[in-house]
Parts: sequence; C-alpha cells; structure tokens
Amino acid sequence: MFCEKCGKKIPDDSKFCRYCGNSVVPSEDAVISNNYETETETGEGIIQDGSGGYHWMYAFSFWKNPAVLITTYKLLLLATLVPGLLMFFLTLAEEGLAPAFKIFIIIMGGGAVLIAALLAIAYPLIALIYGGKYYVLFKMDNKGINHIQLDKQFKKAQAVGFLTTLLGAASGSIAAGGAGILAASKKNLHTSFDKVKSITVNSRRNTIYLNETLTRNQIYVSDENFQFIKEYILNHCPKDVKYIEK
Repeated sequence: MFCEKCGKKIPDDSKFCRYCGNSVVPSEDAVISNNYETETETGEGIIQDGSGGYHWMYAFSFWKNPAVLITTYKLLLLATLVPGLLMFFLTLAEEGLAPAFKIFIIIMGGGAVLIAALLAIAYPLIALIYGGKYYVLFKMDNKGINHIQLDKQFKKAQAVGFLTTLLGAASGSIAAGGAGILAASKKNLHTSFDKVKSITVNSRRNTIYLNETLTRNQIYVSDENFQFIKEYILNHCPKDVKYIEK
C-alpha cells in the first residue's frame, strides 16, 4: 500500500510509515493484481486489497500532459461567458442585435487572449512549483474512486489555488476566483460511480474524465493499466452513461 502523506510504498501490515512516521491503516491481505502487475512509470504497480479495491500511484508530468492547462483554460473561458452574456443582453435592449453581438465578440475574444497570456506565464510557474511532476494516489472500489493529493502536493496545490483566484480576478471572473479558492481547500475528490453522468476517455493523455452534475474527476493511469481501469470504471457506472473517446 501507499502512505497518503508522503506517497512512499510501505508494507501492507504497517501501522506507521517508515519514511515520514505517518499513522496508517493497512489494507487487509493486500496483494499485487495477478493480471496487471506491470510496473508503471513511477515504479509502482496496481495493488489489489483483500476487499477487491485497487490502489495505484501516478506521476503526472506537467510538461508532457497538458490536461491541467487545457482544463484550466476551458474553465476560465467558460467563466468569461458570464460578463459576455450580461453585456450582450444589456446592449441588445438598448442598441440592437449587431452592437450586442459585437460587444460579445470583443469581450470573449479579449478574454481568450488575456487568459492565454496569463496562463503562458502561470503554467510554467506552477510546473516549477511542483518540480515538473504531480504525484497523485488513486483508490478505487466497486462504489467509486478517490483522487487523493499527497500532503506535500496539497500544500503546493493551496498556493496554486490562490494563483487561480488571481487569474480569475484578472479576467474579471468571480466564478473562476471562487473555483480557485475551492481548489485550494480540497485534498480528496471522490466520485461515486452511480452518480457519473458522462465519461470522456483520452488515452493519449492517460486520462479518464468522470463527470458528475457539479464536479469533474480526472483519473490518470499508466499505459500498461489504462485498458483495465477504463473497463472497470465502465462496468461499474450506469449503463446509460454518456461515453466519449478521443
């Protein structure tokens, strides 16, 4: 099993982590999955515990995988719709369709350029803060999956969350600022399979997106184990879930 504080692999019967001293609750009869015991890029394999749950560690590379950058850009751009639509309807009521459409294009275009410029500066800074990689622990059973930030990464994520708040303020988006504050206070994101509305799979980025009504969980899996985890998730989500593969 893995220590949730430092991310090191420790014996399954450990009561304390030998590396950081953190108190741990061992998984009973933890064993390496016979079908998927290939080592990942982080040097760790998928671990299956006695209750049938799966655990794995993934080293997310900021330089090779732009998932975080793309998701952040989309969220900030979506938030720009609020002031854009507000000005559109205000102008529409006073000056008509053509001026309203023009002001909407100006706001959205200007917002897109501003956000891109800010992220061009902020993203490399975030990557440097994390040392180029982001280590995340996943715990999955037949009910759902946990995306867990390790303590060291969580402290960095707090700083990154407030940076997102500043980006949101700079783009005139209160919603983006609020999202940044929320991100800075969140360590563990759990997704219940029965509440998943849609699934997007991007094998090129080793990422599976699980979308609930108000949350989106990003699941990272190595090439060797990607098919297994994808099929497990699909088999435990509602049969009518919307599925997109890129």
